[in-house]
Amino acid sequence: MKKNIHLLTVLFLLGFNVELSSQEKKENKYKANWSSLRKHKSPDWLYDMKFGIYCHWGPQTVQLASDDKEITRLEAIEQWEGKKFNSKKWVDLFQSAGAQFAGPVAWHGSGLVNWDSNLTDWNSVKKGPKVDIYGSLSKELRERGMPVISSFHTGNFWERMWGTLSQKNSVYINPYEDNSIYATSNEGRISNEIFNAWFDRITEAVNKYEPDIIWFDTGFGGTVKGELLKWTEKGRLLPEGNNELISAPEKYQQKMISHFFNKGIEWGKDVEVIYKTHDIPVGIGMRDVEDGNLIGLQYDSWMADVNMQRHFTWNSNWFYNPVNKVKSAGTLIDMLIDMTSKNGRMLLNVPPMADGSFAPEVKKELYAMGNWLKINKEAIYNTMPWVFFGEGPTEVTNPGHHGQGKEHGELIPKYTAEDIRFTQNGRNLYAICMDWPGKEVLIRTLGSMGKLYPRDIKSISLLGSTAKLSWQQTGVGLVVQFPKEKPCDFAYVLKIERN
Repeated sequence: MKKNIHLLTVLFLLGFNVELSSQEKKENKYKANWSSLRKHKSPDWLYDMKFGIYCHWGPQTVQLASDDKEITRLEAIEQWEGKKFNSKKWVDLFQSAGAQFAGPVAWHGSGLVNWDSNLTDWNSVKKGPKVDIYGSLSKELRERGMPVISSFHTGNFWERMWGTLSQKNSVYINPYEDNSIYATSNEGRISNEIFNAWFDRITEAVNKYEPDIIWFDTGFGGTVKGELLKWTEKGRLLPEGNNELISAPEKYQQKMISHFFNKGIEWGKDVEVIYKTHDIPVGIGMRDVEDGNLIGLQYDSWMADVNMQRHFTWNSNWFYNPVNKVKSAGTLIDMLIDMTSKNGRMLLNVPPMADGSFAPEVKKELYAMGNWLKINKEAIYNTMPWVFFGEGPTEVTNPGHHGQGKEHGELIPKYTAEDIRFTQNGRNLYAICMDWPGKEVLIRTLGSMGKLYPRDIKSISLLGSTAKLSWQQTGVGLVVQFPKEKPCDFAYVLKIERN
């Protein structure tokens, strides 16, 4: 009898716990307001992710490749075949480059979406390459255990909105006509029909493909117009003159983000939203710096979406264009290291050609990045910043959005052997020499009068090298003797094991 009572008690407690868990989930549902959404926490797994890849591929690629410089976007869609698109080969390349997460540009700058949509015929399955770009890539990434990032760059799509706007009102906009009325029918502001269509499309993609990360670019928060708020002596104030801001209204932003966060709860996984600086209030998700970098160690985790190409021409510059020369692997690795040391991560734009394959010069640099990461990945993946991000004479001089894209990329810092960057994981501290120091390196930050006390250091090794290193810690700094042979082609990582 006692056993039965005990069993009933256990079952009751189990039932109570299940009920409590369900109630907790119900209470944790996010509401469409900033106060509720700010309770969301960035996923632990994303802190460990430092390098991702995404791809701009669309009719803009066809326009750039065409000999006809007057080709329209509609004509480009008709000519966009993408015969060499292969999701397996794409993900093979991402993994060869050492990417930890990846995904497609799901929607960019027009009414054409890159997934199998039930809302509009203007999608990549019925138009253009006749393939589900988003669906096939997300499936392949999941099979390989890689988190999926999906980016939405809707811009001023209402000027060329194609297809059924909404299942509810079935409004159809002819792509060959002037649709500007939809941009000003809401008392001079953009029509609610546009934003309903915006919401319906993105939620359709979210529901179908269950992304782990959404990255919202232009059309979401207004930074397409540049930073409206400027630093002044009195703080951030509106500038004189025009205060026009083109963006999704806050109620739609809140509705969209709460839908995604709640879907994450439903799917049983932690998800994240990434957005441009100040597009929404701080603390909702993770900030992004477009094609730029930041000065110094940052308190909050952040991301930079970086174009693999230099901007020699700004016409659809995120899509493949041989005029825009590819950045070298050494440059990209230096940027990745510097961002990682500052609590950031890199999302690299790798643009395919019009046929869906990748140019030889693109693959060459990605393979070189992958080779470096095979040797040095433990100093990047799963790491966190140290109390100092680095030392040396070189620092970012043009921070913020597009800070590294201007002047053909010449504003990207050129690091020297005196420049050191730090990361850490557990008891291991990594000192990354941004160039080959020769016979020895002096790291002043690691002197015995600084953060590391005498006898804090257990051992020092050079990743990729079997050579036994000689070293000495003094009050002036840590001096490490380097071997004659370089273990890799770019930055060089000292692994410092601490007691």
